[in-house]
Amino acid sequence: MVLDPETLGNRDLTSNIQTQSSSMALWTIRAVALVAFMDLFMQLPVIATYARSLGAPAAMIGATVGMYSATNLLGNLGAGVLLDRMDRKRLVIVGMILTSVSLYVYTIVDTPAQLLILRAAHGLFAGVLAPGAFAMLGDRTRGQRVRSMGMSGSLIAVSAVIGPMLAGIISDALSFEAVFATSATFMLVAAVAFWVLVPGSSQSTGESTQDRQMSSLVRNGVLLRVFWAVLVMTFGIGVLINYLPIAVEELGGSARTSGIAFATFSLVATVLMASPVHRMMDTRSRALTVACGLGFLGVSSLTLAALGVAAAALFPAMVVFGLGFGLLFPSLSVSVAEQASETRRGTAFGIFYAIYSLGVFLGAVVSGGVSGAFSDVGAPFYLGAVIPLVAIPIAFGIRARQQESSEQQAPSCSSLRRKPESKGGEQPSERLPTNPE
Repeated sequence: MVLDPETLGNRDLTSNIQTQSSSMALWTIRAVALVAFMDLFMQLPVIATYARSLGAPAAMIGATVGMYSATNLLGNLGAGVLLDRMDRKRLVIVGMILTSVSLYVYTIVDTPAQLLILRAAHGLFAGVLAPGAFAMLGDRTRGQRVRSMGMSGSLIAVSAVIGPMLAGIISDALSFEAVFATSATFMLVAAVAFWVLVPGSSQSTGESTQDRQMSSLVRNGVLLRVFWAVLVMTFGIGVLINYLPIAVEELGGSARTSGIAFATFSLVATVLMASPVHRMMDTRSRALTVACGLGFLGVSSLTLAALGVAAAALFPAMVVFGLGFGLLFPSLSVSVAEQASETRRGTAFGIFYAIYSLGVFLGAVVSGGVSGAFSDVGAPFYLGAVIPLVAIPIAFGIRARQQESSEQQAPSCSSLRRKPESKGGEQPSERLPTNPE
């Protein structure tokens, strides 16, 4: 059958439109992840002082700050299960709307107790956003997941740079309430764009099927190693978030110095995740990539422990930490997307981000306890160095499992024989899937 040029032209036009639409949907999903993490990072510089301005005592301030992480962890786990049972798009939209409403409510609370309850609701509602966005990215980027997760991770790093800076500017120029109203508006705009530009995908697994899926995730050796690596990575982040500003202040530094240090780490991670360097390393050996990432985290914390947080050691150490995070986050995210089928991906990413929250929480709490128990200023950093260095064998466990799986799935010699020609002497062809990226 010979197709006329007009028909071929129409097909090309339709294909281009579909590709552009799919690409726009991917970037809209990434925007959801960006806004979700912007919300988180915009809270960091203001929530404690906002609670204090409402009259909260020191203990209540600590509970208010930590309540978000506690309920967010539960939200991640619950949302992961729901994402595999319901239309992911609808669930993410509901989460964005409820999160936006809770952010607007920050502007009208007037007691510490109200703020504590609101923080609990905010963390719970926001728990669906990151697992939902990354599960949908995993569904739509089968061909180039490493590149896609790297770009998405770089946006998270960008939010870590912009969020605290923007919150500080807004709170100084306007008020604490304006920070939350701005974040709520970002969330609402992103929700509308997500609703318009991203097609839905219905999930309908039964309860017994879901139980079997959860069991299979828990028994997956590669995923277990990935989750351990996530815990180690985020434990190090928790140590930095909690203890680095304290150590800098004790040595006469300022909050500005700490802010520049975190911005350095985020910028280095952003550049690495968006560059082809990570993709080339991951393609050659994901095990080596994860091992190098853990090693960089350990070396960074060891540098801070041995040399202190003076500028000569602080900024090189944060560059190294950024390299570690830039290698780890995309590779670990891709591993979750690859190891979990589409009907289990929501649950898998729910566990991923629950462990992410748990690691940051444990790092902050344990580093605080260690700093109180030891007089050495570098003690928490020594702990932050030992844990990732000891965990490096986890990466090679992942590689061994992957190699074993590849060998088990390798085609036999008979399957490589030339297929018989179809009538007319033409080889049967398969349609290769295209990727908008």
